[in-house]
This record gives sequence, structure tokens and C-alpha cells, in this order.
Amino acid sequence: MDKKEFTVSEVIDSIGISSHTWVVFVLLAFAMIFDGYDFMIVNSTNLFVASTFWPDNANPGALMGSLTTWGLLGMVLGGAVGGIMSDKLGRKKMLIIAVIFYGVFTLPQAFANDLVFFAAFRLIAGFGVGSCIPVVTTVFSESMPSKQRGIFVTFGMAFMVVGWVLAGLVANPICNAETAIIPGLCNQITYTLADGSTAQMFTNWRVCYLIGALPIVYGIVLIFAMHETPHWYANSGNKEMACKRLTQIEQATRHTSHEYDPNLLVVPPKPAKVGPTVLFSSKFIIATAAIWTAYFVGQFCVYGMNAWLPAWFKGIGYSSADAVTLQTLNNVGAILSNITVGFVSDKMGRKKTLAFSWLFCIFAIVICSLFVAPNNFVLCVGLMLLFGFALNFAITAVQPMMPEAYPTAIRNTGVSWCQAFARFGGSASSIVLGGIAGMAMFQTAAGATNWSMVVLVLIVPFVLGFICCVLFCKETVGKTMDQLAAEEEKLGNSEEDGNARFWIMIVIALILAVLCIVCPLAVPGWSKAAYSLPLMAIGVLLPFAYFFVFGLIQKAKDKAKA
Repeated sequence: MDKKEFTVSEVIDSIGISSHTWVVFVLLAFAMIFDGYDFMIVNSTNLFVASTFWPDNANPGALMGSLTTWGLLGMVLGGAVGGIMSDKLGRKKMLIIAVIFYGVFTLPQAFANDLVFFAAFRLIAGFGVGSCIPVVTTVFSESMPSKQRGIFVTFGMAFMVVGWVLAGLVANPICNAETAIIPGLCNQITYTLADGSTAQMFTNWRVCYLIGALPIVYGIVLIFAMHETPHWYANSGNKEMACKRLTQIEQATRHTSHEYDPNLLVVPPKPAKVGPTVLFSSKFIIATAAIWTAYFVGQFCVYGMNAWLPAWFKGIGYSSADAVTLQTLNNVGAILSNITVGFVSDKMGRKKTLAFSWLFCIFAIVICSLFVAPNNFVLCVGLMLLFGFALNFAITAVQPMMPEAYPTAIRNTGVSWCQAFARFGGSASSIVLGGIAGMAMFQTAAGATNWSMVVLVLIVPFVLGFICCVLFCKETVGKTMDQLAAEEEKLGNSEEDGNARFWIMIVIALILAVLCIVCPLAVPGWSKAAYSLPLMAIGVLLPFAYFFVFGLIQKAKDKAKA
């Protein structure tokens, strides 16, 4: 750089889109595919798993919803721990550890014969998945040029949805096979139908979980193919390696031998404190309020509905195969939105795109509630494409904002804790919606669940998400990671006053867990009790109240300083 000071972001921006960009993109795309498959394979097989675990129960309700919950709870724990470890150990090491971990612990799920065994290994494997995805998001943001960062991050998220679609494509023919795919493993069982009659099936769903162990191979590939990010090296004090990686990236792109001088590398100042409590300090609480509420809403709605879409369509008369097909098409719509949202976000800006997405979701929910109907498969295909497009447009619009909200030293901690908290909402939503579906006010005259009414419940979190976006989101499009870090410094807010706010959030998360996960699963007749809906509403709404209070207080203080 000819004796001129430089930052890592400036060099990456000057190189632009390169062979390095595409290598990183392809490697991380596989991580997203495996994550998507791991989540959706549960939803695509839950009807068959439920018939195996509870053959005498035609309507297991919240129990079936919990099949999704256990993996998501593991993701919560993995996100909380993995982000901190990634900021300490490095992005590469943490990603390799995470993917091999969840590949190894997915294997035993194929051999489960009861909920306890299945749930235990879903929880453990989920820990690895939860550790993996925040690293992927962070590496995307640290490796891509500023002008194209939003496109690459959202394109990366599209591959998660590719994993969702693959799960449906894999699960449908395997689970509905009329013979045992692996004799001795896929035994035949007899289960009860809703009308009281019985039917038989082979437990071929187990094969889907054997396939879910493929990340073990992917982790081995990463050992040899992936490199650490220059941002992490620089922030860790290893300017020499940061410059070496920048030189390697430039050589691979421009075929030059230019070497960068470590003495001229400028590294943004580190926060005075690291760890999750700093996310709730006066310096970052507004950013945390913005992205945590947004991602919570997205995960709650997307994960909750994906868990129950097959049940919705089977409940109005479609076959199990058609129900999974419609769910898969819902995820095809999600892929299309993932491809679109990056361009929109980089063009219109992060805040406008996110605000629009909430309104679009409300529109899609109302349309699907009104027009989803039996005996009209073609119409349902169109509605599911719209539904998947809208919901995933919203959740993906948040993705570029997460790494942009925090400096390098705490970036992966911030991203992982945001995703962990949101997945906490996702783990609760499948049970909450299952509990709501069992309530008398959401039943048809024939005693079946009226899912067209249940889905309208999702309007509430989307409205709250829209309000939080308007109040707390700031525009970050086109700015380098170093510029965003410098902007935070100008306000002069403390990084060390987040302890109390952090522990208040932990208490709120525990209340959410008790009211929306523990009680529906542990209290007999929970969904039939008059108090259950208000209590679950309290559990879901408390996080919003928390962020409204502390976000608005800090916003007023910042305005007074200006």
C-alpha cells in the first residue's frame, strides 16, 4: 500500500469479488445446506416419527411439536457458547468442530425408539448446529466486499433453504416407501388414524437421519480447504498473519506478489469488555433491540409454521405425501426470496427492506388464511410459494444486519447470541402453535384444528417486529465493517454497563421457556385450560416489552447527547 495505512476492509473492498470470494461462498454454502437439512428433516418426518413413538395417539399435539423443539434448544445452547469460542479460537476452528460434532450426534437419532432417546441426541446435535451457523454468517460478512455484502450474506442464507427443500425431497420418497429400505432398522409398525382405524408403515424415516451424518465428511474437507479470516487475525493481534492472508487473497486474484506491511495495518479499537453482557451495554443495546427482536419474530414464525404445515394440509384432507410436497414448495418460495432480498437490501437499504418485509408477511398470512382449502391443490401450491417467499424474505432481511451491528472482537458473540435467542423463540413456537391448535376456540365444529385461524396469530409478532424496526434499526448499507465500528465509538457510550440488563434478559428467557415449553409439555390438559393462552402470550411478549423499554430509554439518552 506504498507506506499508506490501511484496514482489512479496505483491502478486501479494493480486491472486490475474487476467486477467494467464491471459494469461501461455496464452502459456507454447504454448511448452510446441512443446517437447513438438519432442521427440516424433523418437520418433514414428524408425522412418521410421531406414529413410531406414539402409535396409539392419532393427535399427539404439543408432543409432536416438541420433536422440532429439542434440536432448536440445542441450537440455543450452541449459539450461546459457540459464538464466544469463535471469537477466541477463530472462525475456522470453531466451524470444523461444530460440523463434525453435529454430524456425529445425528447418527444415533436414526436408532431412537422413544422420545427421550431422540430428544437427547437432537439436543446434543443441535448444540453443534447452533455453534456453526453464526460462524458462517460472520465469515460471510468478514470476507465479502462492502458493496456486495448484503447479496452474498442473503445468498448464503438461501442455501439453508436449499437444505430445507432437499430434506423434503429426500423425506417424501423414503418415508412413504412401501418396503423397508434397510431391513432390520426400518421395522414395520401399526398406528392409529384419526378416525380410530389402524394402518401400517415402515420406519424408513430412520434413513433420513443416517443421511444427516454427512457433515462429518464436510468437516474433514474444511480442515484442508478453509482459511482463517484476516479480520479475526488482525483483531487477535496477529497482524503478520492478517497481512499474509491479504497477500494470498490478492495473489490468487490479481496474480501479483505485493506484500502488506503489518506495521501499517490499522485495527479498530477493541471494546473495553467482551462477552455477552457487552451486547446489552448502553453502547450496543439499541442495535441489540433492533436485530434480536427482528430475528426472534422471523424464527418464531418460520420455524413454528414449518413444523405444522404438513399437519395443516393433512388435516384438511391431503395425503401425507401431498402435505410434505406443499411444505417443500413453501421452501422453494423461500429460496426465491433469499435470492431476491440481497439485491433489494443493497439497493433500498437494510431498514426499509426489513420494514417492508413485515408488512408483506402480514399480507401473505391473511391471504393464506382466507384461501387455503381442500380439493384445490394447484391453488395451495401458489399460496405456499407466496407464504414461503414472504416469511423467508423477512427473516433473511435481518441477516446482513447482525454482523454489521457489532465490532470484530464481539461480532460472532453478538451474531451467535442473537441467533440463539431467536431459536429459543423458534423452539417455543412449534409447541405454542401446537398448544393453540388444541384449544376449543381454534377448533372446527367437527373437532379438528382450524389452522386457517391459528396462522392469524402470527400477525401479532409481525406487527411488533415492524414497530421495533422503525424505532431501533439504523442504516448500514454500503459501509465497511471498520466504518460501522468507528461510528459506534463517536457516541461515547459505555461498554461496561450491560450486566443488569443481561441478567434481566436471562430471567425473561427462562420465563419464556417455562410458560411456552415446559408447561405445555409437562402440565396435563394445558391447551384446554383457560389460563394457558394468556400465560403463553406473556412468555412470547415479554422480550418485546424488554427491548421496547431499554431501547427507548437509550435512544432518548443518545438524542439528548446529540
